[in-house]
Amino acid sequence: MLHDEDDDCFGLWMFREGKLVELPLQGTERFHQPAPPTQEYAPSPGSLFRTDVGHTWLPEHTPEELRDPRPAW
Repeated sequence: MLHDEDDDCFGLWMFREGKLVELPLQGTERFHQPAPPTQEYAPSPGSLFRTDVGHTWLPEHTPEELRDPRPAW
């Protein structure tokens, strides 16, 4: 289980085929910011939030095509 500084809760991660991947957990969702303007910025894994507690301030989802395609880990 991993907890990034911007995460609301712990996420479940494991190695699959040599890559670190997040396993989906019920009641959680990862939100991503738009990609940075240049490659000089480090990629971001996004932020994991609980969705089962009635938060009204959850961020909006960034469309897949606007997210940074580089892996953060």
